[in-house]
Amino acid sequence: MTARSKSRRDKNNRIRRAKNKVKELKKLKKTLGMIDEDGMDIMEKVKEITEQQKKKEEEEKIKAEVREDIVKEETKDTVDHNEYIEIVHPESKVKHRYNTRTKQDQFGQYPVWYNARKEKRKQLLRDGKIKKKRGRPGRKMHFIDETCNWRNIV
Repeated sequence: MTARSKSRRDKNNRIRRAKNKVKELKKLKKTLGMIDEDGMDIMEKVKEITEQQKKKEEEEKIKAEVREDIVKEETKDTVDHNEYIEIVHPESKVKHRYNTRTKQDQFGQYPVWYNARKEKRKQLLRDGKIKKKRGRPGRKMHFIDETCNWRNIV
């Protein structure tokens, strides 16, 4: 093929592609459902509907958050779920009011017998900074290799 015929063919292909591009685009949009039979653009209508739905969802979320805040504020002041135990220290005659859940007294101190590491772990669990370890169900399977004397065990 000569260079002249190749350039002529490329030129004609460019013209044909440009002419058919409009038709192909319209046909593609029609198959994808972006325009209807008359050629009217459906996507604009869909965008308006989705924007309205997003606005409604955002308003509902805000209303729900406000309701939750109001309920928390109302119940926070009225209800105290903690139980307290009052103990008088024998030497200093000071009344200590211990919370049964946190084990702290009104001064924020723990009893002498209470383990500080255990309390720290409970505090981290309450705050959600660590997760409670789950026990493994059933027995652990032991790996058997040439160093294991498993025949004598069974």
